[in-house]
Amino acid sequence: MINIVRYSEGAGLKAVTPDELLKWDYNGPEKLWVDIYNTSERESNELLKNIFEFHPLAIEDSLKYLQDDSIHHPKIDIFEDYVFIVFNGLNVKEKSFKYDLFSLSCFLGHNFLVTVHNENGGNFLTEKIKLILNDSTFKKGPDYILNLIFDEIVDRYYPILDNLEDEIDRIEKLVFNEQPNNDTLQTILNLKKDLIKLRRISSYQKEVLYKLSRGDSELITADETIYYRNVYDHLVRVSDTAESYRDYAAGLLDSYLSIVNNKMNEVMKFLTIIATIILPLSFITGLFGMNFDDIPFLHSDIGFYLSLALMFMIAVFMIIWFRHKKWL
Repeated sequence: MINIVRYSEGAGLKAVTPDELLKWDYNGPEKLWVDIYNTSERESNELLKNIFEFHPLAIEDSLKYLQDDSIHHPKIDIFEDYVFIVFNGLNVKEKSFKYDLFSLSCFLGHNFLVTVHNENGGNFLTEKIKLILNDSTFKKGPDYILNLIFDEIVDRYYPILDNLEDEIDRIEKLVFNEQPNNDTLQTILNLKKDLIKLRRISSYQKEVLYKLSRGDSELITADETIYYRNVYDHLVRVSDTAESYRDYAAGLLDSYLSIVNNKMNEVMKFLTIIATIILPLSFITGLFGMNFDDIPFLHSDIGFYLSLALMFMIAVFMIIWFRHKKWL
């Protein structure tokens, strides 16, 4: 699906077909947004190559990962007449901190913006931007529209962070209120892995926004750099929050392992005390069980009971001694 919106001072916003782009003046005053979504690689390549004449390597990067679930790492390449940007979009799963990533490729010129993406679950990105797209916003230029797209993507981090915070609170209760088990450990490790992934993605994209907010390209006007700087600040906050959550998850893992070790130490302590109490009793039974004729109380009627009483007294004495030493 190829959606094309053209803006001119007299006619305002107007949807056009790909065939009409053949007559479009590349250097004219009209502003253009071409959104390529879920379109065949051949059709996309023809439009990017024949009409806009983008660099073959940029076209290859924009179409490289549209047919599978892989993503292209964020990047920015500045050419003479346009800027090529790869940004990772987020498709958030409802009421969860899980999400799908998709590659969003953008070609930004002085009077045009071309976006290429193929996320699962519908073209939510374009639909969201069209709700706030009108003559006044389009009049500000394609760099402003690109800012709206990036702002929408960055805003999708916040529900993920909120759900991650709830998940951390839930795991914290499991760690400190429930018996340790392998499921809890696996949950903590999965959470830590997700946070590392989120931190890595936001860090890569932060570099792209930093370059745009710094005004490295003349295609980003001085007025628009403020908006990009605002999105960059939001992404920095997301990255820092993800990093703090990762540290908290690492602390939960350390706490979990400490609790497991403490419980193991308690068990070993209990077993050691039992073994220590049994040790002198085993010595007594072994001593009186030797094969000699001259053993005290060997033929006595009360010898067995005396040995039991002796062992009982030793056991009680040892328990009292352990409690005195506060080992029990």
